[in-house]
Amino acid sequence: MYQRFLSLSSVLVLLSASCSIVVAETTAPASWSDFVDYHRTSGAFGTFAAEGVTQGMWEGIEAGQNYTATYSLQAAEDGRSIRASHRMETESGEVISIGVGMQYWDERSKSIKSSYSGFDQGNAFSGFSTLKSFDPAANLIEWEYTETSHGKTTRYLQRVEQVSPNRKVQVAKKAEGGDEWKEELTRVQARQSETRAMPVLQRLLRRGRRK
Repeated sequence: MYQRFLSLSSVLVLLSASCSIVVAETTAPASWSDFVDYHRTSGAFGTFAAEGVTQGMWEGIEAGQNYTATYSLQAAEDGRSIRASHRMETESGEVISIGVGMQYWDERSKSIKSSYSGFDQGNAFSGFSTLKSFDPAANLIEWEYTETSHGKTTRYLQRVEQVSPNRKVQVAKKAEGGDEWKEELTRVQARQSETRAMPVLQRLLRRGRRK
C-alpha cells in the first residue's frame, strides 16, 4: 500500500486547511536519475511508520480499525528501479494490508510508472500508477493510481510531501471525490532514537529533583 499512498511511499504534505488534492498537469522529471536523486537528497528513502484508524476507501479494507503501519522505499541495487513495500496491522498483530511494488522509467512515454500488488485482509489486490506531478523544489510528488480489488477497478489520486528527512505526509482519495486518508509518517530510526532517549531524560530529571 505504500505505493498507493505514495505511488502505499506512498503519500504523506503540508497542505491547505482542507487538505484537498488537485492533481496538476503532468510534470515529469527530466530523467530517471533526477527522480532517484530527489529521493536521496530529500530523505525519501528508508522506512517510515504511521498509525491511525482505517477509512472506507480501499475496497479490501474495512473502516474503523486502529492500525500501525510501516512503509519502505529503497533504490534497487542497479539503480534502475525503486522498490516500495508496506505492512499494516492491528494492535493484536493481525495483518490488515501488505504489499510490494516497483517504480521505473518508461522510455516510450517518458514518464515514471509503477506497479503494486498485495493482500488486503487476505484478499489479493493489484494496481498501477503514473507519476502526474513532480516538484522537487516543494518536495511534492503526485500520482494517479488505478487498483483492482474484489473485482472492482477504482482510480485514486495520491500526494506525498517530504516535510523533512525524517517526516512525510501522504494523502490519498478516490479520483471521483470523497473523504481523504491522510497519514503522517516518521522515520523508524528517528522514532526509535526518541523512544530510547526518553528514559535517559527522565533519569536526569529525577536526579535534578533529588539535589
